[in-house]
Amino acid sequence: MTAAKEWLDTNEIGLVECLVPDINGVSKGKIVPAEDLVSGEIRLPEAVFGQDVVGGWCEDHDLFDVADIDMLLAPDATTLVLQPWSNAKTAQCICDCESLDGAPSNIAPRTILRNVLDLFQAKEMRPVIAQEAEFYLVERNPDPTKPLEAAVGVSGRQQKTPRSFQMEALSEFSPFLERLYEYSAGHEIVTAGVVTEMGCGQLEVNFRHGDALACADGMFNFKRIARQAALEQGYYATFISKPMSGQPGSAMHLHQSVVDVSSKNNVFSNKDGGHSEQFYAYLGGLQKYTPNVMAFLAPNVNSYRRFEDAESCPINTEWGIDNRTTGFRVPRSSADATRVENRIPGSDTNPYLAVAACLACGYLGMQEDLRPSEPTKESAWDLEHTLPRTLRESLDLLLDCQPLIDLFGERFVNVFVDLKLRELAAFSSTVTAWEREHLVFTT
Repeated sequence: MTAAKEWLDTNEIGLVECLVPDINGVSKGKIVPAEDLVSGEIRLPEAVFGQDVVGGWCEDHDLFDVADIDMLLAPDATTLVLQPWSNAKTAQCICDCESLDGAPSNIAPRTILRNVLDLFQAKEMRPVIAQEAEFYLVERNPDPTKPLEAAVGVSGRQQKTPRSFQMEALSEFSPFLERLYEYSAGHEIVTAGVVTEMGCGQLEVNFRHGDALACADGMFNFKRIARQAALEQGYYATFISKPMSGQPGSAMHLHQSVVDVSSKNNVFSNKDGGHSEQFYAYLGGLQKYTPNVMAFLAPNVNSYRRFEDAESCPINTEWGIDNRTTGFRVPRSSADATRVENRIPGSDTNPYLAVAACLACGYLGMQEDLRPSEPTKESAWDLEHTLPRTLRESLDLLLDCQPLIDLFGERFVNVFVDLKLRELAAFSSTVTAWEREHLVFTT
């Protein structure tokens, strides 16, 4: 940690936010004096991985020690950056988690992704990914019983109809974008473009391809950055999959390829530029196992609303060349840029688990030497809806897939399922405004 200490001293940092991504991708952690980052012992209850989105805690003592034990935070110095919106001299650092004996946590999402990457490393391969984040800018709304509405732009007008890819629509949020770029640059997050999307107040930001763990860290930070930049402009940035009725959902498209560590070549491409057998096996794994990892790609009850109207959203595991109606699009590209774009993940995913899940599917496909279906040239939206339609169905499919349980670890899968079942129970016990509006006098 010598380099980290020098960086902290050079930047006169007094405090450091030690961040841990929890199961939902929410940042947990604590603020510590800078000297504690390099010479102190930073602890946090392991139970933070058993907390659901409504604030409840896992009470299964087979999953979490009844004594509510501590774990150690191990700062990853490569993630150390200035925290840009604090007036104090504050930095932030993403941490890995370890037991008090020094063993890596078997339920920390960042560790789960590391474990999947280790499987590729053992085969002398390295995944490369790039993400696309869709999200909405919406008016401040402290009352959760009221619907969200698109944010008002600098013109003072609120978007009521789609203005997809319009530069004038993008300029409505130019102060937000300027601050977003500023904060992203400070976090060394390199964006590749931004456009207005299909929904009112919906944006999409593209990111440069790179190392899978670094890109997951980048997306974890980006969500936090976007929310803060929006608050400073007087509105919210939300990554909920389906925030508004009658508007398209938000996806987190994931481009993925695999590089041979020795040759640096893309293993998805043959020397003649054609698709390799490893490409087809990886794609076959995505087709076979994606329904079983759907709970990581659509992790909330709201996630499945995005798939029901199928507006710019896949409904099955078909694949095609430059076909945006499929779950897996293979863009036309040069041989070294051959990749698969997974269009299924929602914007509400935990980036570590979404990346880990997609890579795990491809890895199993390569291990099993699978073959994909024939590429779809027609609209896959006209074909059968084969993806799970509910979170409960997705959880059942995960629990029914032993290869994935073995790969992720039984304890992690059980913790994840326990957390999501509790969220399902909380949602199911809540009567909605729609039910009160339409059923009180008609049933």
